[in-house]
Amino acid sequence: MMPPLEVIVEISRCTKPTQDYFKTLQEENARLEEENKVLREQLNQNSKNSSKPPSTDVFVKPRSLRKKSGKKPGGQPGHKGSTLKKISNPDRIEVHEVKHCSHCGKDLSQVLAQEYKIRQIHEIEIKRIVTEHRAEVKQCIRCRHTNIAEFPADITHYIQYGPTYRTIMVCLNQGHFVPYDRLSEISSHIFGIPVSTGSLVNMVEQCHQQLEEAEKYIKEKLIASDILHTDETGMRLNGKTNWLHTAGNEQYTYYASHKKRGSDATQEINILPQFTGTVVHDFWKPYFKYDRCNHALCNAHILRELNGIIENTGQKWAEDMKQLLLEIKTETDKAGGALDEAAAAKYETQYDAILVLADLENPVDKEAVAKNNRRGRKKKSKAQNLIERLKLHKHQILLFMQDPKVPFDNNLAERDIRMAKLHLKISGGFRSQKGQDAFCRIRSYISSANKQNVSMFSAIYAAMKGSPLFTGNLP
Repeated sequence: MMPPLEVIVEISRCTKPTQDYFKTLQEENARLEEENKVLREQLNQNSKNSSKPPSTDVFVKPRSLRKKSGKKPGGQPGHKGSTLKKISNPDRIEVHEVKHCSHCGKDLSQVLAQEYKIRQIHEIEIKRIVTEHRAEVKQCIRCRHTNIAEFPADITHYIQYGPTYRTIMVCLNQGHFVPYDRLSEISSHIFGIPVSTGSLVNMVEQCHQQLEEAEKYIKEKLIASDILHTDETGMRLNGKTNWLHTAGNEQYTYYASHKKRGSDATQEINILPQFTGTVVHDFWKPYFKYDRCNHALCNAHILRELNGIIENTGQKWAEDMKQLLLEIKTETDKAGGALDEAAAAKYETQYDAILVLADLENPVDKEAVAKNNRRGRKKKSKAQNLIERLKLHKHQILLFMQDPKVPFDNNLAERDIRMAKLHLKISGGFRSQKGQDAFCRIRSYISSANKQNVSMFSAIYAAMKGSPLFTGNLP
C-alpha cells in the first residue's frame, strides 16, 4: 500500500539507511499481507467453495449452491413414494370376531359379518431351510454294476451354503460394507447359521469370478457409448495410498484400482485410449492427453470455486459468472437440452465480457513478477488460476448448452464414486489387491444393475447361480 504524500516527503528528508529500512519494512508488510490473505482463504475453504471433500468440512454448515425453490419440505407432487402398499393376496388372514353388541350386550357370535375393516402387517419370517439331496445308488440286476445318480452341478460338497444365503452375505458385505466379523455375528445371531470369516471371503471370491465376463461386457459398452463420466479418488491398500478410478454413464459403471492416479492408470485400464465420444471430467490434466474424444468440463466444480472467490474476496466478476452459468443451465433445460445458435452466441459474448472484468479485478503485479527471478511458473492467486482455466477451456465448459447429450456437471461420476468413499470410512481400506479387485468388479456389476432398475439381490443371486447379468441378456 502506498503511504500518504506527506509521509513520502518526510521519508525523503531522512538518511539513506533510514529510507532503505523503511523500504524493507514496506516489502515485509506486503509479504505478510499476501500470506495472511492466502491463509484466510485456506481456512475458509470447504466442500461447497473448493475441491475439498465433504469429509473435511467443519461443523459449520456451508452455503448451498442451490437456490431456494419456495416449496415446502418433504415429498413433492409426482414424487415416487416408497411406503408400504396394501396387497390383495395376503399370506395369512386373522379374523377378529364381534361376539357381543357393545351397546346392549346381545350375543352376535352367530351373526354373519356385513363387511370387514382391514389392516395389514408386513413382516418377514426368518427360518433356516435345509434341503437334503439324496443320490440313488442302484446295482444293475443284469451285470451287477453299481450306478450312482448325479447331484446337481452346484451341489459340490457334503454340507454347503445355498445360493440365497450366499447372495445375502455378498450383498451385505459388498453392497452395504458390513465387515466380515460383524457379518459372521449377524448370520449366527439373526439367521441361526454359523459361518466363518474365511467362508465369507470365499463367497465374495466366488461372486468375483462369476462376474469376469460381465465386467468385460460393461467395459465394452462404455467404450462404445456417446458420453462417459470419469473420476478418481484415493483409497488405502495395505496402509498405502491407492487410487480407485471410475468410468460410467446412465446405464453402466466401471471401477478399477491402480497404484497411480494419472496417465499410467488410464492407459492400463484402457477405456479412455479407445473412447471416441465425449468424456466429462473435472479438469484433471492427464485426461486432456486423450484427443480422440471430445472433452466436457464439470461446472459444479467451477461454481464451488466461484463461491470461494466470492466469500474470500467479494469480487464482482465471480458473482456475475456464477449467475451466468446458472442462467445458461436453466435456459438450456427449458430449451430441451440445447440452445439455438443465437442464444448460445449471446451467452458466449456475456462470458467473454465477464472475463474482461475479471482481468481488471485481478491485475498481474508486473513489478513483483520482474523481481521474481526464480525459474518455473509464477505463483498466481486462486482467482487468477480460475480465470486462466475459464479462458483456456471455454468451449469445453459451455459445451453443455450446445450438445443435448452433454450434462452440466460431472455429478454422475461423483455419485458413482461416493460408495467407495463410504467403504473407506467404514473399513479403512483393503488388506490385499485381490480384495480390492473383487470390490471393484462386484461394485461395477451392482451399480450397473441398479442403473437398469435391477435390484442388488436379484443381480447377485443371478451371479451366484452362474447366470450373471450383462452377458448378453440385458441391453
